Amino acid sequence: MEKQNLLEVRHLTKSYGNHVILNDISFSIKTSSLVGLLGKNGAGKTTLMKTILGLLCQYSGEIIFEKKPIRHQDASVMNQISSLVDVRFYEDMTAYQNLNYLLLAYPEMTGNRRKQRIMELLEMVGLEKHRNEKVKSFSFGMKQRLALAQVFTHEAKLLILDEPFVGLDPVGMEEMKLFLKKIQKEKGVSIVFSSHQLDEVNDLADEIIAIAEGSIKYCGTLSELQNINRKYRIWFKGETEPVIVSYEEEILQETIKNYFDQGILPEKIEVLENALYQLFV
Repeated sequence: MEKQNLLEVRHLTKSYGNHVILNDISFSIKTSSLVGLLGKNGAGKTTLMKTILGLLCQYSGEIIFEKKPIRHQDASVMNQISSLVDVRFYEDMTAYQNLNYLLLAYPEMTGNRRKQRIMELLEMVGLEKHRNEKVKSFSFGMKQRLALAQVFTHEAKLLILDEPFVGLDPVGMEEMKLFLKKIQKEKGVSIVFSSHQLDEVNDLADEIIAIAEGSIKYCGTLSELQNINRKYRIWFKGETEPVIVSYEEEILQETIKNYFDQGILPEKIEVLENALYQLFV
């Protein structure tokens, strides 16, 4: 069964005065998908996320959530979306107290269940041993972990995560990747995360949205991207420059035969792919 669109962004444009930050952005996020929003710092990734969440207003275009125009003032709608964007803490409270304060917003969660959930969240992000420490004593990486715990305080259909791996050490990054893949599979949740690191996006995302200077440069799967303008690069013996031909077996064989007929043998054949970084150079 084909997945349905959970979120659609149609011709979204956001400006500050005469300065255009987002320029005619359109894309869709399907149910139970993991999408990487890739771009340099300042490309417009955070502005896009904030606009979807209703943290920034006065834009043109449409934002559709579950086939209806999104209503940012409707708590029943926004409770279906959880985010890691501009997270704030009560610095003089402990990690445990910060999460407890958030969970008090859910009256259906009893005291014992709330305590259990807090410990589950702290263990999930590796802060269970620091639960009684005040947040103001935390390192940047520890605060990032606590922010991630806040994202999962309630069940949501869509997670919007702005640079979720910032401040995490390599082990923490790998653990978080595994966790995000797990909840995508088990909960059927859709996840959109931004990053300027190619490896993070390559390792995790089902689909990629590449944005530069406020415009979308590519939207699709990594495999589709790699097949765009794929070519063969052939190094022939005695030649100073390689021969580049399209990625077609017949053309490859014909090129090699033409050089072979001249007594020139191939030394090396490489495949040139449209790598992610080429979108931004």
